[in-house]
Amino acid sequence: MGVYSEYLDRGMSFEDLTAERKKQLQRISMLRGGRDVLVYAADLGKAGVSVSIDYSDILPVSDQLANLKAKRVDVIIETPGGDGAVAEDIVRLLRGKFDEVCFIVPGYAKSAGTIIAMSGDDILMGPTSALGPIDAQLLWQGKVFSAERAELP
Repeated sequence: MGVYSEYLDRGMSFEDLTAERKKQLQRISMLRGGRDVLVYAADLGKAGVSVSIDYSDILPVSDQLANLKAKRVDVIIETPGGDGAVAEDIVRLLRGKFDEVCFIVPGYAKSAGTIIAMSGDDILMGPTSALGPIDAQLLWQGKVFSAERAELP
């Protein structure tokens, strides 16, 4: 049984899960030499809601960074991708604040998430973690097309 399932099987309240999450993030920080830890994760289970990286992510990331004090940070990232320009802005925010930026990819960081992760000094991944592909997208007449395969009239 997986670790996540064990927490769910305990029937923990939201408050208990939040406390446990904070405890585990502190443990990661300790194991990694006192680095700050930032979680940047999409809620992949939300149906019908955009979970892609977009401009609405910049302010919350900036706010969270303002609370961090160390010179090194580990960013736990989980995302299906999104806007490459926003990925670049997030990288600029991280690189402007920290001397060393490392990424932990427990699941996957696709497309724009890969761009963010590739900016790191290190990328830590497990056996089932994944990056890529980076697929530039075009928006035309309300539809999204892959830039590589786009045949617009």
